[in-house]
Amino acid sequence: MADQDAQAQINHAVPTPPPPPLFTLDLGANGGVLAPTSIEEAVGWIQAEISFWDWVNGHRHRNGGQDQGLRSAYSSLHQALNTLQQAEGFRSSNFGHFQALVVQAQNHLQAALLSTNLPHSATPLAKQIAAYRTAHGDHAANYFASVFVPPQGEHTFRPEGLDGWRGFLEGLNARFGAMTESHLDPSAQATHLALDELRAKAEALLGEKKQVYEALHRDYRSLTEAVGLRKDEQSDAFDEAQTARDDEFNELKRRHQAEMAALQAKFNTEMTLRAPVAYWEKKGEKHKQNMWIAGVLSVLALIATPAALAFWIHDVLKDTPVDKAPASWRLAILALVGLFAVWAVRLLVRIYLSQVHLATDAAERVVMVKTYLALLEGDKLPEQEDRQMILQALFRPATDGIVKDEGIPPGALEVLTRNGKG
Repeated sequence: MADQDAQAQINHAVPTPPPPPLFTLDLGANGGVLAPTSIEEAVGWIQAEISFWDWVNGHRHRNGGQDQGLRSAYSSLHQALNTLQQAEGFRSSNFGHFQALVVQAQNHLQAALLSTNLPHSATPLAKQIAAYRTAHGDHAANYFASVFVPPQGEHTFRPEGLDGWRGFLEGLNARFGAMTESHLDPSAQATHLALDELRAKAEALLGEKKQVYEALHRDYRSLTEAVGLRKDEQSDAFDEAQTARDDEFNELKRRHQAEMAALQAKFNTEMTLRAPVAYWEKKGEKHKQNMWIAGVLSVLALIATPAALAFWIHDVLKDTPVDKAPASWRLAILALVGLFAVWAVRLLVRIYLSQVHLATDAAERVVMVKTYLALLEGDKLPEQEDRQMILQALFRPATDGIVKDEGIPPGALEVLTRNGKG
């Protein structure tokens, strides 16, 4: 915003330079350099000259063509005016024809002010003619001015009346200095010529410097606009680059936040599942210990039970005479002890198998938890439904692993009952 205000202040401080001139006509001492920058300026300049010399066209005379030069120059001014007014209509539609008409108008002005030497309204001679006309009238002024703008060809001066002769003679006196002694003074005449020459040089220099100044003004304006345009381009490019950087930073920030959130979720999940892993690892170790204990006891029971039963049977048979059967109560006790011994051995084997099953289940759960964490860390988890299945299998209720229905077989009890009754 500050840059825009500064640029606006610079543009406001630099005035708008005039456009390049339509043409340049060096009139020398007769008006300096004419370099109009627009049709309106050229038309206004010509209209001022026409208004100054309009009395020439309105003067009536009967004999002689002494003002033929004045009328020709006046006509050239009108032709230049009409040509420029006509050219204005072709500026946008036919620029080539517009330029050609501008050149024609320049030629008409050159014919009026340089070829015919019609005095420019700002020159001392034009001021002198205007003052003479005010003092002595149009008729005398016509002859007075005709001396300075003589007719072309063989036209002669034929003054009419005393005013005509007066204007003619005083015009000769003013131009050639033949009737007053002051013009015969060489010093005064040299001074007058030097002043005229100095004025002509000053007007030429002023016109030249004006053109140079206007050209520099246009160049400075164009440079200022170019610098402002370049600054705007650089500012727009910087804004676009900054916007791109902001978007990239926001995208990186969003991705970082998403990654941090995912990492935090993974960390929380890992911390949540770390306790189950430790629990199942500890539980698996406990089941392994129980498995070894149950296994050793089962092996010992498998060895000790037949040996004890064999020893007991041997003892019963040793105390029984050969021709008699063992006592029924001894056989019953032996059968009952044997039944309970077999049942105890089977129970130890089942406990061993249960511990093996529970240790394996605990190991599987540990593996499942670690696999789940590895998949979670690598973002390779399946869809939500599959993930739910994994979690359900992971956290399913644990069994005790003990085989049910390990009591004394009902058939054996019935056999013992029947034997007792018998």
